[in-house]
Amino acid sequence: MFTPEFKFINSLLTKAGDDAFVKGKYLIAADMSVEGTHFRLDWSSPSQAIEKCLLSNFSDINAMGGVPTAILFSVCINKKWSKKTRDEIAKAMVKICKKHKVKILGGDTTGGALGVFSIAVFGELKGKALLRSAAKPGDDIWVSGFPGKSSMGLELLKRGGKFSKQEQELVNLHKVPKPPLGLGSKLAKIKGIGACIDTSDTLAESLFHISLQSKVRMEINAEENSLRGSEDYCLLFTAKKSAEEKILQLAKKFRINKIGKAKKGNGVFLNKKRLKPNGWQHF
Repeated sequence: MFTPEFKFINSLLTKAGDDAFVKGKYLIAADMSVEGTHFRLDWSSPSQAIEKCLLSNFSDINAMGGVPTAILFSVCINKKWSKKTRDEIAKAMVKICKKHKVKILGGDTTGGALGVFSIAVFGELKGKALLRSAAKPGDDIWVSGFPGKSSMGLELLKRGGKFSKQEQELVNLHKVPKPPLGLGSKLAKIKGIGACIDTSDTLAESLFHISLQSKVRMEINAEENSLRGSEDYCLLFTAKKSAEEKILQLAKKFRINKIGKAKKGNGVFLNKKRLKPNGWQHF
């Protein structure tokens, strides 16, 4: 039983789509961040909210094997936001884009009852495009980062109260994610890399996307609590055994772990038990 979002995406596209549209060596992706759903200004500062939105968009380009180069930025300003909040968002956007060498091409502004950030991001491939449909039976399955930690931070924010040092790190990771920017473009240059996707909608959902589009069975060994947390922006990818040495070289900079193997068949299996899709649901 697929999630409503999964069904909706597949009803619009022949395939569920990749993280970005590919045209030659160029990439285009789009995403939105909605107040109350993706960020709350009683939890995060305005600059943290816009940084999270920008990084999630840059992650889509990263997952395709590219680097972000420019954006179109549109915003629906919550009419209750103060001038200080609006100014902080604008300054943070310019600062973050400058840090990542991303140009701001333009966009649009409107007002409403909720704040909404809408970004179209453009990128450039530095190797081959990494597609969700490129996994093959026999590929190893790898994931970067710490899937599940962002959702742990979210639960702590919901709980409230004082946080320990370790808890605060999880909270901060939810407020401002740390996608492995640069990893995708390095993977794209390695022979034997197969499918790739970012885990923004949970590790479990990402595994189902690759399984569906590559027509393979994904068998993994992992902690179950790492599967259901969203907004981690780790990279999930597959690779032939011959690519392992180069992947382990990258693991010195980017935390990367092997978590399973792609086989003939379909579906996703955790410790040999079939899973049902149950990722983040937008509606």
